[in-house]
Amino acid sequence: MNRIVVCAAIRSASGDLICAPRHFDETMRQQIRLSVRLEGDWKTAEQGFVDQYGEFLSREEAYIVALSEGQIVRRCGGDKGKLYSENLY
Repeated sequence: MNRIVVCAAIRSASGDLICAPRHFDETMRQQIRLSVRLEGDWKTAEQGFVDQYGEFLSREEAYIVALSEGQIVRRCGGDKGKLYSENLY
């Protein structure tokens, strides 16, 4: 099975992940609020995506995967070589 981009994710400096439909949407903010232990470093977390195996992809890596699998359905400003949630749906 080919690798595909599944959803937005942020990764803390310690490697913890939070996944949601979009970066810092209400779903992601709720998870951050519920995660008291991890709350401190999410503002500087790396934004990216996860694939169907739960592996974190940077915006650049995710763009390559999404482009090769035909997942990019629209373009948005500043997305050259970087994937944004808006590209997927």
